Amino acid sequence: MGNFHAAFWEIATDSAYLENVAVERGLWFETQEDRNRRYAFRDFFRRVMPVVREVIASELTPRQRQIVNLYYFHNMRQEEIAAALKIGQSTVSRHLFGTVRNGKRIGGAIPKLQRAVARMENGRLRAPLAQLERDLLASAS
Repeated sequence: MGNFHAAFWEIATDSAYLENVAVERGLWFETQEDRNRRYAFRDFFRRVMPVVREVIASELTPRQRQIVNLYYFHNMRQEEIAAALKIGQSTVSRHLFGTVRNGKRIGGAIPKLQRAVARMENGRLRAPLAQLERDLLASAS
C-alpha cells in the first residue's frame, strides 16, 4: 500500500448521485463574470510584466534579482532557494523583505521595487491600470 495523502482521497459513490449535482455547484464552475475578471487580470499582467522585469533588472542587486526570480517566477519557497544557493532561509527572507532595525525597515528587494513602482505609477503603468479598471467594471455589469 502506498503512502497516505489526504489531498488525494477518493470516496466511492454511485454515478447517479453525481449526475444529480447541479453544474453551478461544481468545484470548477465559473460564471461569465468570473471568466471576464480572470481574462482582465491575465491581460493586465501580460501588459505590465515587461515593465516589472525592467524595474527588477534596473533596481535590484544581482543577488536580489536571483532570489526574486526564483521566488516569484519559479514559485520556489524560501527554504528551497536557501538550499539551492547554499545560504540560510533567513538570508533569503532579508534579501526579499529586508529587516527592521531601530524601528525602520532596511533593505529588501520588495520594498525597493515598491518604491520604484510608486515613482513610475503615473507613467507606464497608468494605461494598463486604467484598462484593468474598465475591464473589471465591464465584467461586473
